Amino acid sequence: MKKGRDFLKPIRRGLFTLHNPTPQMDLSERYRYKPILRWNPQVEEYFIKAYGADHFSRISKALTTPSCYSCIRVNTLKSTSDAVIEKLLAIIKQTGFGNDIDGIHLRKSDAYADFDMGQKQKSLSKESKVYQDVDGCSKAELSPFEDANHLKESLQSGLISKCRLPGLDYVVFVRGSGPHTIEYGYACDKPPKEVIVSRKCAEAVLRGAQVFVPGVLACSAHVEKGDVVAVSVAVEQPGLDGGWGTGITRGTVLQGLQTDPHYFERNGLYIGQGTTMMSRAGIFRVPEGIAVDMNNRVYKLPSFNDVLEGEIFLQNLPSIITAHALDAQQGERILDMCAAPGGKTTAIAILMKDDGEVVAVDRSHNKVLDIQNLAAEMGLSCITTYKLDALKAVCRRNESNDMITLCCNKDNEGLSIQSSDSPRLHMEKVSSISKEGLNADKACTENVCSEKVNPRIYVSKAETRKNIRRMRNGPGRNQCVGGRVENIKGFSLNSFDRVLLDAPCSALGLRPRLFAGEETIQSLRNHGKYQRRMFDQAVQLVRPGGVIVYSTCTINPGENEALVRYALDTYKFLSLASQHPRIGGPGIVGHCEFPDGYIEEWLRPGEDELVQRFDPSSPLDTIGFFIAKFNVGPKDA
Repeated sequence: MKKGRDFLKPIRRGLFTLHNPTPQMDLSERYRYKPILRWNPQVEEYFIKAYGADHFSRISKALTTPSCYSCIRVNTLKSTSDAVIEKLLAIIKQTGFGNDIDGIHLRKSDAYADFDMGQKQKSLSKESKVYQDVDGCSKAELSPFEDANHLKESLQSGLISKCRLPGLDYVVFVRGSGPHTIEYGYACDKPPKEVIVSRKCAEAVLRGAQVFVPGVLACSAHVEKGDVVAVSVAVEQPGLDGGWGTGITRGTVLQGLQTDPHYFERNGLYIGQGTTMMSRAGIFRVPEGIAVDMNNRVYKLPSFNDVLEGEIFLQNLPSIITAHALDAQQGERILDMCAAPGGKTTAIAILMKDDGEVVAVDRSHNKVLDIQNLAAEMGLSCITTYKLDALKAVCRRNESNDMITLCCNKDNEGLSIQSSDSPRLHMEKVSSISKEGLNADKACTENVCSEKVNPRIYVSKAETRKNIRRMRNGPGRNQCVGGRVENIKGFSLNSFDRVLLDAPCSALGLRPRLFAGEETIQSLRNHGKYQRRMFDQAVQLVRPGGVIVYSTCTINPGENEALVRYALDTYKFLSLASQHPRIGGPGIVGHCEFPDGYIEEWLRPGEDELVQRFDPSSPLDTIGFFIAKFNVGPKDA
């Protein structure tokens, strides 16, 4: 009987809602895109101290929207900007994307139109306004981008254009549009059919992607293939346990009523309209595929997935500037720490004209494979990849000796071994005697026996059996061409001319971003500690007279200016260097004192003009980014 009463409760609630409806809201306010970025209260207070309330409000608003253009880096070893522009114009004309851009008609001359940012630049003053608050915390107003006037010759009136900043003519801009007002066909008594997607899916859709099956959380009942649906996003909400979550079970049926999960929380979180590519049942039955074809978007940006592979690479403008700031020269040895997915690695290699050595490391096996694949796709041969934790990039003395021994063996025996635990060691020694069937077993047994003759080498039975299987069956997936990743135990001191540390960070500058509440003051501090440890490794690996470039994609001063302060105070032989090109704004001067007494030191007067800080709310319309360049003096000074 009790179970029956429990079963009837939701039905009664639904009937009560129908007979006693809440006051009707303005549906035009509901079916639109006007998100509010939620922060941890302490983090929000910290950023207000750093930027000022008005500036931080602008930053938060800008982070919820994508950039108004896509930035493409052309592989100049395979093509030219003009050739790529011609191909992109043909592709865009074929897809009809250009018709969606306000007032843009596809003409060949559009490819060479200017990007006039003058209107956006008029309101900017010539000097940065940075001042001290009464509590000693620095505040920075909207930083001007003094050299950004060079970008006036790039892209505003044309659909596709070439960047005319000196040295960046291989960068192509493709203009998008938005925000657009979408007519969802709603009515008080008949809400539109709807699909709710995850936050990460929505952020990808705002950048031009389609809605794929794994991103769908809930769907209206009776949705069939070909139906027109409104697409909204489920953003994390505070839970009773103090954490955050969507609270939506995948497969939930939407009724279009206020009893739907997070009905009111989804007000202003509609990202567009699309056509379903499968029925509701299919969406929650199959593991992959396009669920909704987004043909009416709030923001319209072209998708470049699988377009002109090897000729172009979609990359944020600040990331391209970072590769330029390193100023790698032909014939030099460069280290890219935390290199995945390989965008900056390949940019550096192309700027070096594929002459020299670019060593790219990452601690993830699959990410190293991604770097290898990208390098192969772009036809670059100067990139060497290793699986390595950047926190252990400096090899210890005994490991260094092991590597020297292996290098000697390589010279004497013709082995291409680059690390002491490389899987090539065994495979290349035995490849000449590996045969099929019994001959392979015989050869393997003889080889193993010969190794046992040396009393100084102990080979376990398990290792012997493993070696026999390797010789009989051939290399495994990870040892095959295209699937093998070299491990290495680190590099020798002072063994690189230049080091790029694009450090893992809180990523609070990436856009569009619909949620930021997961970061706390403690987690932001932990990011900073992690980055300082990596920087310590970078300092040891670069030679005197070399260069270190440090970059992040976050707006957090604790991971940017505070790292620069740590570097300059800890290593007296480091000095900030000027960067070219310089289109970002100055850094933040001052410090911030936390309630627990911890004081976070930032930049000092004069140092702020030597770093580049990209503000997402600025006229450049980029992601939030930070670049610092250090010259390395004599280390024994």
